[in-house]
Amino acid sequence: MATEDRKDGRPDPDALLAQVQQEEQARQRGRLKIFFGAAPGVGKTYAMLRYGQQEMAKGVDVLVGIVETHQRSETQTLADALPTLPRVHLAYKNVVLEEFDLDAALARRPGLLLLDELAHSNAPGSRHKKRWQDLEELLDAGLSVATTVNVQHLESVHEVVQQITGIQVQETLPDQIIQQADEVILVDISDEDLLQRLKEGKVYLGDRGQRAMTHFFRKGNLIALRQLALRLAADRVDLELRQFHQQNPEEGRRSGSRDRLLVAVSGRPEDEHLVRAAYHLATAQRADWLVIHVDTPRGLLQRPQTQAWIWNHLHLAESLGAETARLTGVNIGAEVLAYARLRDVTQIVLGQTQGLRKFLWWWPGSLTAHLLNSERGIDVVIHPLPVKKAIPEDRRLRNQQYLGIVDTPLRRRTRNRAFVISGTIGLALSGLAWSLGAYLGFAGVFMLYMLGAVGTALMYGRWPSLITFIAAVVSYYSFGLDRGLPTTVGSLAYFALILSLILLISQLVARSREQELMARIRERRARNLYQLVQALSSARGVEGILNASIEKLHQTLGIAVAFWLPLVDNAGGPLQMFPASTDLEAPQRNLRAAARWSFLNKKNAGMSTDTLADIPALFMPMLSGERALGVMMLSDLDLRRAPVDWLRFLETVARLIAVALDSAQASLQRTEADVRLRVEQLQNALLGAVSHDLRTPLAGVLGTATTLQRNAQGLTAEEHDLLENIREQTQKMEHTVDRILHMAALQSGRLHIKKEWVPLEDLLVTARDQVKAVCADRPFQVRISKDLPLLLVDPQLMVQVLTNLLENACRYSPSGRAIELEAYANDAEITVCVIDHGFGVPPGREEEIFLRFSQVKPPHGLGGSGLGLAICAAIIELHGGRIWVRNRVAVRGAVFCFTVPREPEPPMPSDGD
Repeated sequence: MATEDRKDGRPDPDALLAQVQQEEQARQRGRLKIFFGAAPGVGKTYAMLRYGQQEMAKGVDVLVGIVETHQRSETQTLADALPTLPRVHLAYKNVVLEEFDLDAALARRPGLLLLDELAHSNAPGSRHKKRWQDLEELLDAGLSVATTVNVQHLESVHEVVQQITGIQVQETLPDQIIQQADEVILVDISDEDLLQRLKEGKVYLGDRGQRAMTHFFRKGNLIALRQLALRLAADRVDLELRQFHQQNPEEGRRSGSRDRLLVAVSGRPEDEHLVRAAYHLATAQRADWLVIHVDTPRGLLQRPQTQAWIWNHLHLAESLGAETARLTGVNIGAEVLAYARLRDVTQIVLGQTQGLRKFLWWWPGSLTAHLLNSERGIDVVIHPLPVKKAIPEDRRLRNQQYLGIVDTPLRRRTRNRAFVISGTIGLALSGLAWSLGAYLGFAGVFMLYMLGAVGTALMYGRWPSLITFIAAVVSYYSFGLDRGLPTTVGSLAYFALILSLILLISQLVARSREQELMARIRERRARNLYQLVQALSSARGVEGILNASIEKLHQTLGIAVAFWLPLVDNAGGPLQMFPASTDLEAPQRNLRAAARWSFLNKKNAGMSTDTLADIPALFMPMLSGERALGVMMLSDLDLRRAPVDWLRFLETVARLIAVALDSAQASLQRTEADVRLRVEQLQNALLGAVSHDLRTPLAGVLGTATTLQRNAQGLTAEEHDLLENIREQTQKMEHTVDRILHMAALQSGRLHIKKEWVPLEDLLVTARDQVKAVCADRPFQVRISKDLPLLLVDPQLMVQVLTNLLENACRYSPSGRAIELEAYANDAEITVCVIDHGFGVPPGREEEIFLRFSQVKPPHGLGGSGLGLAICAAIIELHGGRIWVRNRVAVRGAVFCFTVPREPEPPMPSDGD
């Protein structure tokens, strides 16, 4: 999106922000290159493989995802020269089908993936129905893709291609794929050359080539398809040129169109043609376009086929890049006009059928008449629709699972009962008129009929009211009940006048009921959201929120809900279902796969979508901002009672639950952090008090033991050993108390580091001197890089780190084994590692051993206090570094490493200083 200048010459900040966001999305998304052609055999696959070889020669990791060579030797030679991804095998009706392995490609993550025949339909059992949906997931994952497309597979020219060739193309893809491509390469040859290639067997082999020449590959077809491909390629180039001028005003800027089109569709199958025509009109005018449908109370009870066509029209418009909406209202024209004014629409496109409706456009109740007669600054474009034809069986319901209210058998029985009751009321009114006719007169009888018709309209609606009046009048005149009443032309005119009045009043009453129905629908929707928010606000904890959501959605909407949530502290891992059981007959692995895909891609999956649509459940990600907290699974959808904007309503519900979950998780984390802080404060206070109270008696015991040992005379050897043991254990206890005090000082924040420039060798000498008693029989091997810079650290604290690590290595390795120390540096940090040949760290406890009082008992001897490594971690954290441990691979032992930031070294003192 290019930035637009305002009248004052300054850039529009909204346009700048949109451009920055688009550029950021483009950086995160993989690049797409499309090789585009007019027909099979023009050389798209060959050109794509040549491009792959050129990129591989540049050092790019190129991988063939899937290529169909159709036994063409030149193409096969190029494909064999590139690494190829193995295909996945899927069993379907006792046949094993080979398909592109999407998961393997995502795991392999090549620099460039070659994906042939983008419009291909995947085999049943695949994650997506179409290969272009696989492409979307690859691009979203950041993979760059090169692919091939024929012009006849574009959704917008589906009908044009059918008119040209007489063949209905089954596999199509949305034009939005072409529009979003980073580069489109037109692969073109003349129709004579293509026919010659076909004759030589370079396109199709054998009888298949002969059939193709007599049907699809006729010269007239090829010329028309080539013209169509060239026109679309020219449109693409023109769009790129316009964007270039908008982004580079110094090169000469062209003014862009600000037109916006609005298309109103109904449930007629012919409106599919209207959507495609509007797409071409919007593309030609470089205009944004909107596609809407207005649901009225009468439209709420349409047949399932009609509802399905409505959703198909909207889905087609979205695939072609339009913005879609479903509105609700009583007057379709007023709603369309109000929405058009709200969205600054400049043109409204309507479809005009070729039947009787063509001559009734002026009828006051028609949408066309309402728009033409309104005071507006909006152009109305009437587009002729083709004559209604029989719809092929395979295209009657392109989307079997839609979201709307349908005309169920129960509703039909209720409507028929209302018609019967209305007719009965009419007969009853005639009987009453026959009894009171002498007193009421002609005018009184018809007023009685009008009263009954209005009452019926109030109870049952417009058509039952008309049935009541007609039944009453017909029975009145058919059975000779009109005795003594005039039957002149004047009375018939009076009858017509009364009938018109009844129809008008019934219309007003019925419209009032319809408005009441729409108000109830909106009120019920708002009440459901309010009740859900109220239930979520009173729930406590994640489990309470989920239980409240399940209960409230079942009460208000009558649907079964389950949730898939990531495991604690493992958002990238598997999902866990809550509650653990479900009544769905689908395999658990399929449900888990659909939930995980929806969670990772932040899109809907399951029924009514294009991803894993065979699963009888709808999976909706619960988004808080841009972060997915889980997936909501709806498995018992009652479409008969669903509101018309069901999908968006459920998306709102999912976001409300996500916000509640986010708040609960944040509250839980705050509570846990507060509890940990209080526990740590209490532990530090307790340890500090205990250690201070112990230091004095320990010092006394150690001094007494040392004095007794020095002045001991006449003691036996056993008594000397006992005295030595007392002194050693007292020293060990005093050392533990010092560590406790040190740890308490570190965590309380009372300890401040004093950094100095020191060489690592000096720190190591001091540390080895402090551990010589524990490491007396251990040889040391030191490997320090010659160009290792000075360390800017607190010398005393860093000596403590080295001392603890060396002591730990000696304590947890057998006697006589060497202790190694190596150090090296890069541009950002200095790394120091202590390596032993001991017993290693138990798998899974690599992070736990740096916590306080975490101990690992060695196979021989006694372990430490569980504070040494925790002190090391605290000191390194104060220096802004990091510390970790890993087990050695080839031999036994552990490697403890820590880093400190590398700082610019101070200048050397000059000779005069």
